[in-house]
Amino acid sequence: MATTVTLEVDVCFATRVVVGVAAVAVVAKVLACAWRRARLSSIAGRARAHRTAAVAGAAAVVPAPLTAENVAEQLQRLRKVFRTGRTQTVAWRMEQLSNLRDLLLENMEPLRQALKADLGRHAMESNNADLDIVVGELDYMLSNVERWARTRTIASNFVALPDSSHVRYDPLGVVCIMSPWNYPVNLALVPLAGAITAGNCCLVKLSRHSPNVSGLLFKLLPRYLGTECFTFEYEGGADMIKALIAQPFDHFFFTGSVNVGQVVYEGAAKHLSPCVLELGGKNPCIVEQSADLAQAAKKITWGKFFNAGQTCLAPDYVFVHKSQEQELLKHVVRFIKEFYGEDPSISPSFGRIISEQHTERLQGLFKDGEIVLGGKANVAGRYIAPTILRNVSMSSPTMSAEIFGPVLPILTYNSVDEAIDYVAAHPHPLAAYIFTTDRRLEEQLLANTQSGGVCVNETLLHFPSHLLPFGGVGASGVGKYHGKASFKCFSNRRALVRGARHVFTDMPLRYPPYTGLVTALVHWVTQRNWYIRLPFSRLWA
Repeated sequence: MATTVTLEVDVCFATRVVVGVAAVAVVAKVLACAWRRARLSSIAGRARAHRTAAVAGAAAVVPAPLTAENVAEQLQRLRKVFRTGRTQTVAWRMEQLSNLRDLLLENMEPLRQALKADLGRHAMESNNADLDIVVGELDYMLSNVERWARTRTIASNFVALPDSSHVRYDPLGVVCIMSPWNYPVNLALVPLAGAITAGNCCLVKLSRHSPNVSGLLFKLLPRYLGTECFTFEYEGGADMIKALIAQPFDHFFFTGSVNVGQVVYEGAAKHLSPCVLELGGKNPCIVEQSADLAQAAKKITWGKFFNAGQTCLAPDYVFVHKSQEQELLKHVVRFIKEFYGEDPSISPSFGRIISEQHTERLQGLFKDGEIVLGGKANVAGRYIAPTILRNVSMSSPTMSAEIFGPVLPILTYNSVDEAIDYVAAHPHPLAAYIFTTDRRLEEQLLANTQSGGVCVNETLLHFPSHLLPFGGVGASGVGKYHGKASFKCFSNRRALVRGARHVFTDMPLRYPPYTGLVTALVHWVTQRNWYIRLPFSRLWA
């Protein structure tokens, strides 16, 4: 009996300890969040005051557009500013990030209206993909930039002691960012935020194909960021891109089509400039037999027709087992009607194509297969109905290039290996999607295919995370960004070794003349591969 009572007392005590520790952890987290918010609010206040005093007066005048003839002049101007060291201070970086955050928060409605004019977007899609997501990215960077920018001390090889080893994160210099039209706020400002976080000067070329958004950003960015460390442009086309890549920028960041990406890559290679390419590709979606077809159809429908299919991450085609094709089609048709109604052309939730030219291109894909649903177009209204195709030829234009619109071909397989082999045999896509409950099959797909990112039983949702690196591989792109990956993308990770300052701490064994004993000793130590981080390294090196 006594033993039982003791056990009950111990359990109660352990429970109280666990609850107490959890409560302390929660309180600590709440206090940390409150402190961080207060600090960011203080930074934002100082940034606004500085902007009002130093920028607002000059920013009332929109700077003249960058031209192909003066790119070299603008690059040299930005280089001179960078050499002053102004952009390299953490205080400057945080101030600019805060200004960029204010730009979004203070102009949400005008930006929504501009996105509506260019892409027919509902406010829900604009908030999720172009506005709120960027504010979250900026908050994350503001909370971490001080820590990321610190020089890190790491362990030194034993044979190098007492020297100390460090990693510095230096800005690259003057970077050129070229953004696309499909997510014109996100894909311009998130790379810009990464470049600022790393301490760079920036030339930003906005897309002329989204004139309402780009024109608005072109007016707002100088007002909030100033023009001393930045240059902005949005009206130039192919000639402007050629003029930009002809100059030796310290880094190029391009988001867009594969064809233009190749041109940018070739231009950057002439100067040996580092380059990040965020391209696209034909993103496969494989629905395996064990998958919940209704759930798969719902997520595929959402992912494909978000922003009217004009998403580089959208499922480009779907593979389903031949015996399940009709059931999957039934579910996809049902969810299209649930999401956008019987007539999507009057649904405020369904967007529009960016231009009449792209509308005509998409309309031409209707003939490549049997139309299950949709197949309607209004070129003047830039409207393509959500369209499902089946019995599509693998050699047709629909399967030869990225669709980039609300047309979804449904293909069939007899064995899932056929689908995996097809994906593996084609250029690596930006994303791959698989719906299955079979972990073995999931691993088989991951092991036998390459893609920039993968979602299992989901679509698109690897993109919004600040903690996941985003980018392509092979034909779908080069390099990663988002969150800390953006900071690294625009930084030079520089190795630093501080040698011994005193004669008595200098390792004498490395100097000639070499003796047999010393050679054997150093050989033995080197083979051990020992790394040590000495305390108080500044006393020694």
